[in-house]
Amino acid sequence: MGNRFWRKCLRFLSVASLAASAGLSGAALAQDNRPNVVVGVNALAVGLDPVLASGNVTIRITYSIYDTLIRRDFLSDGKGMGSKLVPGLATSWKRIDDRTLELQLRQGVKFHNGAELTAEDVLFTFDPDRLIGPKSLLPEGRTYFGHLAKVEALDKYTVRFTAKAPDPVLEQRLATYGSFIISKKAWLDAVKGDTSDPKWMATALKVTDRAPVGTGPLKFTEWKEGDYQKFVANDDYYGGKPAFKTLTFRQVPELASRVAGLVSGEMDLIVNIPPDQVKVFDRYKNIETKSLALANTQLLLFNTSDPVLKDKRVRQALSMAIDRPALITALWQNQAYTPNGHQMEDFGAMYNPKRPPPVYDPERAKQLLKEAGYNGEEIVVRTMTAYYSNMLSATQIIQQMWKKVGVNMRLAIVENFTQVRAPGVMIYPWSNSYRLPDPVGGLVSLWGYDSAVQKRYKYWTSPKAFNDAQDVVITSMDPKARFAAFQTMLDIFEDEAPAALLYNPYETYAMKNTVQWTPYPLYFMDFRPDVFKIKPAPRS
Repeated sequence: MGNRFWRKCLRFLSVASLAASAGLSGAALAQDNRPNVVVGVNALAVGLDPVLASGNVTIRITYSIYDTLIRRDFLSDGKGMGSKLVPGLATSWKRIDDRTLELQLRQGVKFHNGAELTAEDVLFTFDPDRLIGPKSLLPEGRTYFGHLAKVEALDKYTVRFTAKAPDPVLEQRLATYGSFIISKKAWLDAVKGDTSDPKWMATALKVTDRAPVGTGPLKFTEWKEGDYQKFVANDDYYGGKPAFKTLTFRQVPELASRVAGLVSGEMDLIVNIPPDQVKVFDRYKNIETKSLALANTQLLLFNTSDPVLKDKRVRQALSMAIDRPALITALWQNQAYTPNGHQMEDFGAMYNPKRPPPVYDPERAKQLLKEAGYNGEEIVVRTMTAYYSNMLSATQIIQQMWKKVGVNMRLAIVENFTQVRAPGVMIYPWSNSYRLPDPVGGLVSLWGYDSAVQKRYKYWTSPKAFNDAQDVVITSMDPKARFAAFQTMLDIFEDEAPAALLYNPYETYAMKNTVQWTPYPLYFMDFRPDVFKIKPAPRS
């Protein structure tokens, strides 16, 4: 017994001596008891640049890899639809005039590669060659920031944004998609500092899209294609130490497998639970669900250049033949809803509660088809199986609704959006996220004259009256003028019918009851310490 005692003492002294020689504290020797969190998702991000890949499955990850200068506090209203702006990578900001905003950067913030955040990183993030210029690598960046005249550094920690015209929502723009701050050093390191090639940014992007460097709580570490994307906690995060040691997004397309993974304890949190499956979790005391209607409208996009769909009466008829309440009852147990136009309540003064929802009138649909000369030509809808919850079932039901008014629709199931948007596309399901609480983050960014729909894919060309009204919405500082112009845009959009709005889905997440987390109405998943917490598991 005595010998064992002295051997333990010697082992303790050896460890203590090593710690002292390395300058380690007792806290550093303490074991990291934080869990390794696994999130089961229907699909992984195709890339991790904060602008290049903009799909729902991507932004739920990139939202916590990167930070914005200003942060939108979704939980400020107690319901997850808040629009209050709070400090992010900027500690404060002030308006200089209608076109100019000055921000003070947070000092001491480190990127995942150890580099300090400075004004140079902000300037590089909004570099025209990267984000907003005519040769931009990230064309959707122009949708949100193509209106900028310049971004300049006043000193190491002060930046100034100047727009070409008055911008009533510049602060909100800097709190959302397209404004995540990236590391200039990471991009330079990707090309070993050689910027002599004019295409050096394109080369760097291929590296950073697969191995991102941000300032957020998720620090990239590993990617196994088709299987998982793994992150470690960024313990130097300015907002505090994350609640996890590692966090892995694991791709599990089948819902039943995600459910089994959560029940078995293999996963901590899973996504995309249809309403009719929520009751499955009622029998498990250690699992809870959280649900909310999304600030995201799922719709059918019409390629108006297609010979069959170029007549707007055909498009109007296709929309009028859809019984949306029936879809919502059949697929969402009446939890989803159809918005009254391309707008959301969190638009505040820009929201019009008096606008009616889309019309259901199959008899009028038949009449319009006849007037347009539609004669049973095949109309093909391309869709995927696992990307949008319930969408395959929705399109199958819509096929029967359209058949009743004489539409010959064929459903083509494909694997990804590249195949969906391949030449010859007529119609496909799409979702529209309202990424800032204003029409600038909705109808303007998604369907306006600088949108990908018009510029990149050329599925629709908006008329002059729509464009003129858009200019007012973007630049007017007069709330009444902006509201009136937005109503004009909505009227024209509904008459032109480049899409048929379906519903805002009801998203459900299921998680272990040790996970304390509140989802947002967008597909963002926030793993910051003040939002995502884990309480100790109860002792058995």
